[in-house]
Amino acid sequence: MTGYIRTIRQAIRENPEPTWMDLPLAGERLSEIVLFGHGKDADVMVELLDGRRFVLGLGGMLRVRGCPAMRSEVIRWDDRSLIIRYRGDSLKIATFRIEIPSWNHDLETFQAMVREWLATGGTEDLTWCVSMEIGVTA
Repeated sequence: MTGYIRTIRQAIRENPEPTWMDLPLAGERLSEIVLFGHGKDADVMVELLDGRRFVLGLGGMLRVRGCPAMRSEVIRWDDRSLIIRYRGDSLKIATFRIEIPSWNHDLETFQAMVREWLATGGTEDLTWCVSMEIGVTA
């Protein structure tokens, strides 16, 4: 078991800090954040109280910074997948940012596609898998 933990800690240390792009969702009322999938294929859904759902492919890490009003639960989905839910009463998004992929050399096109994705309320898929950081407040 300790060898497994050492390997995980080493992998965590090797991940460089991403370059971030802030999404203009601060202050939006939050229904829940859901991570679903497994190590090779996972998605994150951010659902707002107004019904908009933003689904992103997880390309690296998901960091959720919560508050005492936020609850989390882990649910077994199938033989190898999990669902992790973050929810609570009267929650709001404090910050929401996504990784700007290091391989993306056309920053303006990437930012324009993200703005378009946000403008559609998440009805279309964002075609990149990214790391993300979401701050939640009550």
